[in-house]
Amino acid sequence: MKRTTSRTLGLITLALVLSLAAAACGGGTTATTAAPATTAAPATTEAPATTAPSTTAAPEPVAVSLRLPWFINAQFAGSLVALEKGYFADEGLDVTINPGGFDINPITLVASGSDTFGLHDTGSLLFARSEGLPLVSVATFLQKHPGAVMALADSGIKTLDDFVGKTVGFQEGGPWMLTQAMLTKNGIDPSSLKQVNVGFDLSPLFNGDVDLFTVFATNEPLLAEEQGFEVVVFVPYDYGVETSANALFTTEEYLNAHPDVACAMERAIAKGWAYALDNKEEAVDIVLAASPEELSRDHELKALELLDGFIRTPDAIEHGIGYMTAERWETAKDVLVQYGGLDPDLDANAAFTTECLGG
Repeated sequence: MKRTTSRTLGLITLALVLSLAAAACGGGTTATTAAPATTAAPATTEAPATTAPSTTAAPEPVAVSLRLPWFINAQFAGSLVALEKGYFADEGLDVTINPGGFDINPITLVASGSDTFGLHDTGSLLFARSEGLPLVSVATFLQKHPGAVMALADSGIKTLDDFVGKTVGFQEGGPWMLTQAMLTKNGIDPSSLKQVNVGFDLSPLFNGDVDLFTVFATNEPLLAEEQGFEVVVFVPYDYGVETSANALFTTEEYLNAHPDVACAMERAIAKGWAYALDNKEEAVDIVLAASPEELSRDHELKALELLDGFIRTPDAIEHGIGYMTAERWETAKDVLVQYGGLDPDLDANAAFTTECLGG
């Protein structure tokens, strides 16, 4: 993901100005000659008194915060567009979007009550629940998890069978666990690859120190392209390991007390994503304006174009953006049990609810 410094985003509230109209009184003159006698005017029927219609003040918007898992970039365009276009306000919400960063964890901030909602990976939420943090997801906006592994296009690696005997550079985390699950599911022993723990700098791949490199398919392939390297990307979702990402979550306590607010958040962000994907140029303008650092417009636009395929999958088109399935949560659990040490007795179904999705 793109790294920039963070800046807190606030929802700008428009002040309502009440104007008072002053009524002027006019004075008359007295005639100097006597007025002729006149007969009394016929009595008139007094108009019935009218009562001004009562007005009910609009309810105050509900103030909540949303913590991003990383610095501002196109990956969060749905939320940023929802803020800019007034979709949160339409749902009666006053939302503050707080960026993430290297030492900022939405899991702990939401669990502690510092933030109301957060966005994070489904695997991280499962680990959180295994550690006793009662967090619940109400939607996953990336139907297709972008965790992946890539190779240079001229490496000769075209299929999963070509991985055998090659050197893979990895970072501990979702993409590496998903890569191992992908290999195992397709009959390839991960131990048949030489495994090297690397950082996030892609130089080992470019320099030939490794043949494969774990990545997020919506970011690092673009970085490679921008540096003149063509790559081939293998996404575990496409090879039978179907998990989702970018989960909107809150605490069980908040969800139980304010289910309407949680569902309003889901609706607004889903609407924001729908608009962003249909209006990518405008959406990128919104992302760039929200970032405290100067981002590359070209990079963010290409990232948003890639994200489209991870958000508007056939399932999302049929059921709506944010759609979740128990099967994908269970797959995420299985991957973490096998490759991440997750407690196998964890109830994955407790980590999410479809009540905001009509389920």
